Amino acid sequence: MANNHDYDCRPGGGVKYRDENVDGLVYPECTVDEDLDPMTLLKREIIRKLKEEKFYEDLNKRLDKSEYRVRKDQLFTRMQIEKNEKEYQDCLCKVERDKQRRREQICQEESFAKALRELKDEEVRESAFSKQLYACAPEIRELERQLRRGYCAKTLFAQRVENEALKLEDKRKDQETYQQLLEKMATEDAIAEEKRQRDWIKKKEYFQALTNQLEDATSKKAQKQEEYDRDKSMVDEIIATIEQEEIQDLVEKTEKVKLYQKEIGQFLQARDLHRERERHRIKEEQDQIQSYVKNKEIQVAEYKKAKAEQEKARNSMVAKAIERIMKDQYRLEEMEELRRELYEEELAADVRRREVEELSRKMKQMVELRNAAAEARKLREEKILAEKKEEEEYRQQLMGKFSEDERLEQMVTQKRRQREREHRKVVEQMIIDRRCLRAQERERDQKMLDCFDEETKRRQLIIEDERLKLLKKHGPKLLGFLPRGVIQSWGELEKLGEPFISYYKNQPLAPDPTTIDTEPCEEEIFKTMELPKYAKY
Repeated sequence: MANNHDYDCRPGGGVKYRDENVDGLVYPECTVDEDLDPMTLLKREIIRKLKEEKFYEDLNKRLDKSEYRVRKDQLFTRMQIEKNEKEYQDCLCKVERDKQRRREQICQEESFAKALRELKDEEVRESAFSKQLYACAPEIRELERQLRRGYCAKTLFAQRVENEALKLEDKRKDQETYQQLLEKMATEDAIAEEKRQRDWIKKKEYFQALTNQLEDATSKKAQKQEEYDRDKSMVDEIIATIEQEEIQDLVEKTEKVKLYQKEIGQFLQARDLHRERERHRIKEEQDQIQSYVKNKEIQVAEYKKAKAEQEKARNSMVAKAIERIMKDQYRLEEMEELRRELYEEELAADVRRREVEELSRKMKQMVELRNAAAEARKLREEKILAEKKEEEEYRQQLMGKFSEDERLEQMVTQKRRQREREHRKVVEQMIIDRRCLRAQERERDQKMLDCFDEETKRRQLIIEDERLKLLKKHGPKLLGFLPRGVIQSWGELEKLGEPFISYYKNQPLAPDPTTIDTEPCEEEIFKTMELPKYAKY
């Protein structure tokens, strides 16, 4: 705490005290006035002290409060620190647990990844081994060869069916051509008949025209006869009139009657001449009509004769063309049949040659296996004899060595016998050890043989799986064309499933699936196949 003194320079003023705390607290001020009396000064001093005491009390209270607050803050701070430390410890524990869990998870992931890698490596090894077996196994090669034979048989059958279809199509086309020729001939006949009908209609119209002309001529003749009758009646009337007039004026009319008679004679002569001309003209027209009809009949007969000759020539040409086409077709069919028979014979010879080669190869393999088994048995016997001989020689060498040692040492008989017994025990123990070693070797060899057998079984299973895969992939396409020996048993047929089971239950040849001749070969297919018979038209 520090005290600062301010001096009041105003009149009547005195010394003014002001106390300030270091903490910024202002203490009560007191003014010293030298002119006041002592009582006033005392009062003021007492008041000042009281104020100072009150101030100090307030200050102490404030300090107590401040200290409480400080202690409270310290306690809160300490609790906060403890809480923070606890949280930090919890956080550290949590971090440690997370680290531990993470390490365990990493270990699990590593073990899982290792297991996956091992599985993947195993799968890769299995896949590589399967591929190697697929590439090297003779059974797979044989199955592929059989499948190729099946595809060849199917292709040959498809070609044959296609050739049959082409031949049937050619036959149908020839029939259509022949039908078109017949239709064309029928059309030409219809056209000719229509032409004849038109000609007959024209003839009929012409005959009708002639008939009409005759009727016109007859009507004209009738008209002329009517005119003649009318003229005659007129003449008769005139004659009667003339006779009456002659009775009245016979003399005057005699000349006129003569003149009229002369005119009538001329008229009758002209009429007869006209009639003669008409008869001659009608006769000429009838002769022309008859000659035209005769000529037309001759032309129709000649046309019919030429048409018949043309029809006969056309039919003969068509028959010759059809016969030539049929001869060519029959010759081509014979050539195709000969080619097919030749190809079938070549295919059968090739199949027989392959079967003979396969049989010879199998016989050779069996002979080689028998020779190898005999050689292995002989080697095993020789090895056993050599081991026994070696064991006996080893025993003799040891006994000779021990006897030589005993002789050199010149031991007493009892000691020598004891040493011999010990030596025999040692030798027997060594022989037993050698026998144990050989037994272990034989056991190891047996284990190797067992491993080899297991590997062989595993290889056989893989080969069977690959065979089944190939058969499932290509078999449904080649049903009816698979060679013999591809499907070897009912068990394999059941593994293949549908549609193999349905086909072999209802197949036309009905072979026995328990034998190796489970499926028809190409020769049996060709023999049992129903082919269309080629026949002449």
